[in-house]
Amino acid sequence: MKKALHKDFWMEIRKTRARFISIFCIVSLGVAFFSGIQASSPDMRMSGDAYYTENRMMDLKVMGTLGLTEEDVDALKKVDGVEWAEGAWSTDVLCGEAETQKVLHVESVNEDVNGLTVTEGRLPEKSGECFLDVTFAKGMGYKTGDEIELREDTEDFLLKKKTYTVTGLGRTPLYISFNRGNTTLGSGEVNGFAYVLPEDFEQEIFTQIYVRAHGADRVTSYTDAYDNLIEKLQKNVEGIQKERCLVRYEDVMSEAEEKLADAEQELADGKAEAQKELADARKELEDGEKDYADGKKEYEDGQQKLVDAREQLEKGKKQLASSQQTITDGKNQLAAARAELANGWEEFYAGEDKLEAGWAQYRSGKQQYDEGKKQLEEAKKQLAAGKQKLEESRTALNQQQSQIENGIAQAQNGIKTIEAQIADLNGQIPQLEAGIQQAAQAEAQLPGLQQALAAAQSTAAEKKAAADSAQAAFEEAQARLAAGEITEEELIPFQEALNAARAELDAANSAVVQAQTALDNCSAAAAKKAELEAGLAAAKDGITQAEAKKTELTQTIEQLRAGQTAVEAGREKLEKEEQKLALAEREITANEKKLKASEKKLNESLAVLQSSQAEVDASRQKLYAAQAEIDANAQKLTDGEAELENGRQEILDGEKEIKENEQKLIDAEKELADAKKKLEDGWEEYHDGEKEADEKIADGEKKIADARKEIQDIEEPEWIITDRNDLPEYSDYGDNADRIKSIGEVFPVIFFLVAALISLTTMTRMVEEQRTQIGTLKALGYSKYDIASKYLNYAFLATAGGSVAGILIGEKILPYIIIKAYGIMYHNVGNNLEIHYELKFALTASVAAVVCTVGATIFSCFKVLAETPASLMRPPAPKEGKRVLVEKITILWKHLNFTWKSCLRNLFRYKKRLFMTIFGISGSMALMLVGFGIRDSISDIVVKQYEELQHYDGTIITDEDATPEEREKLSEYLKQNKKLQRFTNIQFTKITAPREKSNISCYLYVPEDMETFREDVTLRNRITKERYELTDEGAVISEKTARLLKLRTGDTITLEKDYEEYQVKVAVITENYMGHYIYMTPAVYEQTFGEKPAYEDTVFSLKDEYLDEAEAVGKEILSQPAALSISYTDSLAAQVDRMLSTLGIVIVVLIVSAGMLAFVVLYNLNNINITERQRELATLKVLGFYDKEVSQYVLRENILLTIAGIIFGSGFGVILHRYIIVTVEVDAVMFGRNIRPISFLYCAVITSIFSAIVNLFMHRKLKKIDMVESLKSVE
Repeated sequence: MKKALHKDFWMEIRKTRARFISIFCIVSLGVAFFSGIQASSPDMRMSGDAYYTENRMMDLKVMGTLGLTEEDVDALKKVDGVEWAEGAWSTDVLCGEAETQKVLHVESVNEDVNGLTVTEGRLPEKSGECFLDVTFAKGMGYKTGDEIELREDTEDFLLKKKTYTVTGLGRTPLYISFNRGNTTLGSGEVNGFAYVLPEDFEQEIFTQIYVRAHGADRVTSYTDAYDNLIEKLQKNVEGIQKERCLVRYEDVMSEAEEKLADAEQELADGKAEAQKELADARKELEDGEKDYADGKKEYEDGQQKLVDAREQLEKGKKQLASSQQTITDGKNQLAAARAELANGWEEFYAGEDKLEAGWAQYRSGKQQYDEGKKQLEEAKKQLAAGKQKLEESRTALNQQQSQIENGIAQAQNGIKTIEAQIADLNGQIPQLEAGIQQAAQAEAQLPGLQQALAAAQSTAAEKKAAADSAQAAFEEAQARLAAGEITEEELIPFQEALNAARAELDAANSAVVQAQTALDNCSAAAAKKAELEAGLAAAKDGITQAEAKKTELTQTIEQLRAGQTAVEAGREKLEKEEQKLALAEREITANEKKLKASEKKLNESLAVLQSSQAEVDASRQKLYAAQAEIDANAQKLTDGEAELENGRQEILDGEKEIKENEQKLIDAEKELADAKKKLEDGWEEYHDGEKEADEKIADGEKKIADARKEIQDIEEPEWIITDRNDLPEYSDYGDNADRIKSIGEVFPVIFFLVAALISLTTMTRMVEEQRTQIGTLKALGYSKYDIASKYLNYAFLATAGGSVAGILIGEKILPYIIIKAYGIMYHNVGNNLEIHYELKFALTASVAAVVCTVGATIFSCFKVLAETPASLMRPPAPKEGKRVLVEKITILWKHLNFTWKSCLRNLFRYKKRLFMTIFGISGSMALMLVGFGIRDSISDIVVKQYEELQHYDGTIITDEDATPEEREKLSEYLKQNKKLQRFTNIQFTKITAPREKSNISCYLYVPEDMETFREDVTLRNRITKERYELTDEGAVISEKTARLLKLRTGDTITLEKDYEEYQVKVAVITENYMGHYIYMTPAVYEQTFGEKPAYEDTVFSLKDEYLDEAEAVGKEILSQPAALSISYTDSLAAQVDRMLSTLGIVIVVLIVSAGMLAFVVLYNLNNINITERQRELATLKVLGFYDKEVSQYVLRENILLTIAGIIFGSGFGVILHRYIIVTVEVDAVMFGRNIRPISFLYCAVITSIFSAIVNLFMHRKLKKIDMVESLKSVE
C-alpha cells in the first residue's frame, strides 16, 4: 500500500508540475532575496577586509607636531600589539600650469605597509622615478615613460628633484575611492597621489609613521572586534606618547640651542671682522692723507726742475749750430776722393770680366770632362754588375735544371713504389675476404658447437653418475665379500659393470674435450672476423690513398716538366743579355780614349788662367785699401751727423719732455684735487660703514634674541594618532555596508513574508482540492499519517528544493552584484571578492519557509482528515451566495451586465482567494515602490542640500596662525574680487552634542552678516516648506540632529566645547540632509559661550558667469597668506553623488526581484483559481461561451484584483518606504521622505504588464479545458 502511495506521490508532482514549480520558484525567490541581501553586508566587509589585508593596509597613522625619528619607529615596534611600524615622508606638490594645474599628494614607497596595486608599468626602482595615481593619470593624459614636473610651494623643499619619470600607474589602499582629501595648495583639493622612493626626500625626520596591528588579519574590518583591537592598540601607543614627545622635545631644544650658539658665535665673529675691516679702512684713509702730502711736495719740486731744464736746452741749441758747419766741409773733401776711386774700379772690372770669361770656359770644359768620366765609371760598374748578374742567373738556371731532373726521377720512382704497393694490396684482398668468409662460417657453427658441448657435458655427467653408482655397488659388494656374504664369482659382475661404466665415462670425457676444442677453435676463428674486416677495410683504404698519391706524383712530374721549359727560355734570354754586354764594353773603351785627350787640353788652359788671376787680385787689394780709407772718413762724417742728429733730437725730446712735465704738473694738480675729494668721500664712507656695521650687529643680536624667544616658545610636541576612519572614503564604505545591512533587515523580510504566504495558500488550496482523493484513500484503509505524508512530502520537497536553490543562487549572485556595483566607486575592492555562504541566514530562511509551508499543509491535512470518508468523497457544498456590497448601490448594479455581476459575486464569494491575491499583488507592488522610493529619497538629498538649502559655492578655511593684517588683506581681496557675488565671514567649528550611547559631531555655524546669511542658507520646515529666520531667540538645529537627540522646538540642547558643557534653547528645527548643523546669531553665541565669535572662515558665492571657474578662483584666493584651504560645494555634492550612486544597482536588484515575485504570485494564484473552477469553466463552454468570453469571465477578476492590489500596494509601499528609509539612514545623513509620482506610475505599469503576461498564459490554459469534464458525475 505504501508503494502505491509512493508512486502516487511522484505522479502527483508530474500532474501538478506548474503548481510544484510555482512553489519552488516562490520559495527560492524569497529565500534567495532574504539570505542574499542579508549576506551582502558581511560579504562587503570581508571583501574590503581582504583587500586591506592583501595590501597590508595601515591600522594607525602617527604624526608629530615636531616630526618623528627612527627612534620613534623603534619604540612603536616594541609597543604591545604592534605587528609592524614604518616611517614615511609625504608632501603636497603642484603639477601642470595655469588651467591644468593640479595638486598631488606625494608619499614615499613603503616597505611592508600600504602595498600598491600596479595596473600598468612597474614600481619605482631608482631615484627620479615615480608611481602615479591611475585615475589622475587618465584624467591628465599621463602615460608610463612620461616625465612629470612637481613644484613645492614652500621654502624648505622636501623633495630632492623636480622632474620624475612615470614608471607605473595604479592605486593605493589609502584612497579606495575618488576622493583624495584637501590641501593648502592650489585649489585646496588634492587631485591625485604619487609615490617616489624614500631617497628622493631631503630630510631625515619622518612626517608620519604607519602602524599595523598584530592580529588585525584575524579580525574583519568594520566589526566591533576590529574596532576594539585598534582602540586597545591606540591606547598602548598613547602610553609611550608622552615619553617619546619629551625625548623629541629635548632633541629639538638641544639642536636649536646648538644652532643658536653657532649663530651667536657667527655674530661675534662677524662683529670682530667688521671692526677689523673698519680699522683697516681707517688706516687706509690715513695712509691716503700721507700720500696726498707727499704728492703735493713732489708737485712743487717738479715746477723747479722744469725751469732748470729750459736753461740747459738753450745752451744745447748753440753747440749744435757750430758742429753742423764742420760736417759740411768734410763731406766736400770726401766727394773728390770717391770720384778718383770710381775710375780705378772701372779699369779693374774690365780686366776681371775677361778673366772671368776664361774661367767660365775652363769650368765648362772641366764640368764636361768630369761628367764624361763619371758616366764612364758608371758604365763600367753597370757592365761589371751585368756580367755578375748574368753569371748568377746562369748558375740559378743550372741549379733549377738539376732540381727538376732530380724531382722527375724521384716522382717516377715514387710512382713505381706506389704501383708495387697497390699490386701487393690487391693480392691481400682475396686472402682477407676468404678469411672473413671462414670466420663467418665459424661464427655460424658456434651455436651448434655450443649445443654439442652442452650435450657432451650432460652425457659425461650422466656417465659419471653411473660410474659413481657402479663404484658404490662394487665397494658394497667388496664389503659383502669381506663379510662372507657373497663369493668372488658373484663379485665379478660388479667389477665388469664398474669397468664398463668407467670406459663409457672416459669416452664421454673425450667427447667433451673434443667438443670444447672444436668450440674454442671456432670461437677463435670467429673472433678474427672483426680483425680481418678491419684489415680488408684498411687494404681498400690503402689502395685508395695509393691511387691518390700516384695521381699527385703524376701531376708533380707534369709541373716539373713545365718548369724545365721555363729554364730553357731563361737560357735563351741569358744569351741575348751576353750579346748586349759585349756591345756596351766596346763603347766604354772608345769613350775612355776621348776623355784622356780632353784632360790634356784643360790642364794647359788652367796654367794661363792662374797667372792672370794673380794680377787681378793685386789690383783688387790696392782698390780695397783706397776704399777703406774713404769709408773710414765717411764713417767719421756719418758719426758726426749722427751725433748732431742726436743732439738735435735731444733738444726736441727736451722740449717735448718740458711740455709733458708741464702737462704732468697740470694732471698732478688735478689728481691732488681728486685725491683730496676721494679722501673726504672715504672718510664719509667709513663713517657710513661704521654705522651700517653697528646696525647689522644690532639686527643680528635682535634675530638671536627673537630666535631665543622662539625656542622658549616651542611647546612640547604631541602625537596625532589616527586610524583608518580618517582616510578618505574608508568609513563611507563601512557605512554603505551598514546601509545594505539595514535594507537586509527590513526589505527581504517583507519579500519573504509575501512568498511564504503565497506558498501557504497554494498548499492549502491543493489539500482542499483533493478532498475526494483523500476520502477514497481513507475509505481504502490508509492511515491519516500515510495520507498526510503525501502532501507533507510534496510541500517539503518543493520548499526544501526551493530553499536550497535560493541559498545557492542568492548568497552568491546578489552579494556579487552588490559588491561589484560598489567596486565601481571603491577601487580594487571588487577584485577581492569574499563571498561566503552565511549559514545563519540560510538556515533562518529555509526553516521559516519549511515551517510556513509544511505547517500550513499539516493544518489543512488534519482539518480535512478529521471528516468521514463519505463526506470527503463528496465535493464540498458550494458557498452560499450573498448579496455583495455593490448590489446595494442600485444605480450602479442595474447598469452592469451579467458577466460583470457574475465577476463581482465570484470575487466576494471566495474571500480567502480575494484577500490572498490582493495581498500578493500589493506586497509585490509595495516592494517595487520601496525600491523606486529609496532611489528617489537618495537622489533628492544632493539637490535639496546643495541647491535648495545651502546656496554658497565654497568655504574658505583660514590659517589659525594668520596675523590680523593678513586676515584684513584677505577680506579686502574678496571685496575687490569681481568674480564673487558675495561672501560672508563665519565661525565654522566642530562641536559635540552629548547623547546616551555616543556623542554627535555637529558643525556650529555663526554668520557675521545676517543679510548675506539669508542668501547663503535657507532655513525651512521640511513638510510645510515654511521659511524661518535666524534670530536671537535661540539656536537653529537640523532635523536629523533633533530626532537623534529627541528634541523639539523650545527644548534645550546641551553642547560640549573644550570639555565644558553649555546649554542653549532650540528656537527652530530646520530641514537638512547632510551632516548636523547648529546655526546661531553672534548674540546667541556670545550669550551661550561667554565669548565673542571668531570669524576665521568665509563662505563665498560666485557670479553665474564664473561658476565654471570655481577652482581657478579658488587658486587665486589661496594665493593670499591667510587662506589655508577651500572646500567646494560642487566637490562635496559630487562626492555624495558618487557615494550614493552605488546604491543604484542595489535598487535595481530590489525592483527586479519584486517584479519577479509579482509575476510568480499572479501566475500561481491564477493557476490555482482556474484549477479550482475547472468544472465551472467547462460548464460555461458547454453553455456556448466562446474561448474569448470564458477568458474574459475569469481574467476580468484578475484585472480587478490587480487594480485593487496596486491601490493597496501603493499605501502599503508608502508606509514601508518610510520605515525602511528611517532604518537605513546613518547618523550623519537624512534621506528624503517623499516618493515621486512617476515612481507610482512605473510600479503600476510594471505590475499591469506582469498581470497582462499572466493573463496571456491563463488564456492558453483556459482554451485547453475539456467540456466533457462538466458532464461527468460529481459523485
